Amino acid sequence: MPVVTTRVTDLIGHTPLFELAVTDTGTRLFLKLENMNPTGAAKIRMARAMVDDAEARGLLRPGGHIVESTSGNTGLGLAVIAAERGYRFTAVVDHHACRDKLRTMKAMGAELVFVSDGDDDNLSTSAREELAERLALEEHAAAVAAGEVPNVYFTEQHNNDANPVGYYELAEELLADLGRVDALISAVGTGGSMFGTARRLRDLGHEPLLYGVEPVGSIAFGGPAGPYWQSGTGTPEGADPGKIVAEDLGLLKEGVKVSDVEAFATARVVARKLGLMIGGSAGGSVFAALERMDEFPAGSVVVSIVCDGGEKYLDTVFDDDWMSDRDLLDSETEGKVAKMLDSYAPARDQQSRAATRHTEDTHAILLPHGAAEVAAASANGAAGK
Repeated sequence: MPVVTTRVTDLIGHTPLFELAVTDTGTRLFLKLENMNPTGAAKIRMARAMVDDAEARGLLRPGGHIVESTSGNTGLGLAVIAAERGYRFTAVVDHHACRDKLRTMKAMGAELVFVSDGDDDNLSTSAREELAERLALEEHAAAVAAGEVPNVYFTEQHNNDANPVGYYELAEELLADLGRVDALISAVGTGGSMFGTARRLRDLGHEPLLYGVEPVGSIAFGGPAGPYWQSGTGTPEGADPGKIVAEDLGLLKEGVKVSDVEAFATARVVARKLGLMIGGSAGGSVFAALERMDEFPAGSVVVSIVCDGGEKYLDTVFDDDWMSDRDLLDSETEGKVAKMLDSYAPARDQQSRAATRHTEDTHAILLPHGAAEVAAASANGAAGK
């Protein structure tokens, strides 16, 4: 990543790792903090890859129009790409999406088309996708009828081969930073982040155990179907998981279902105990990982992808009234999560002290010539007070 750049997309990637948990057998759980990307989400990697692919295949040219159905994070990524490259972008959305995501897309110039009115906050994935496809087809047909070359592209993230390719660099970053990945645990929506990362790890000679996570009520791993509030993940009733999930679902060691209560409790407890804001679906992945820490072989390197941050959910997951209105607050589950975090907590205080000592040891070396003696004299004077 460049130190100075003129393009937001140059800031994508090279996100940090956070060590969340360690077992007595040396298994370590790392969070890949994809919320540190522009837009605060992993999906900007996929958005860039889909547009790059469309341009390379001549499906999108200067001045073109991008259309996508989105619950928020893919739309945020596409809004950045569209603004940077001069495209129009239409996001087909519903009111289930986080309001901050919708407002941010609009701020970056996206046109929002809703499939339902403001009183309907149900997840409408299938209706969104049908409308997005229809809008793109109608514009394509109108251009042909007018004797023009069509310049509209429906990215169709659930069935776009470039989606998982966008996460190949994520896999390479993990290997560069950790050396190996023995288990990968991540939310599964389109399947891009989980299976794209896994595909590249396999290409590079690594075969991690794969644990996909979806909300209770999602149907990708089987039924029963039901409503859920986790955003940007899972497959609701009536929707198609898409080709990426269909192709790679059999690679999972386990398809884990996590309830909204468990996912949101985890996000809330991580925020309170560690000051780390993760989104609800990331909370689901972390919950699944913590519950399985003692099941991994000794010394395993486990990675969970934090697909987005919690700051977008201040009026939902982190709002007691919103949670209470939907019967999602559960002090017992939050206590369970807190106990797991305490049980597996790395020696953060020791690490902090070691880092402080290292800083103190190197400080004198970095002082200008002659300043070390001044600093020492000052320190001796202070000690004598």
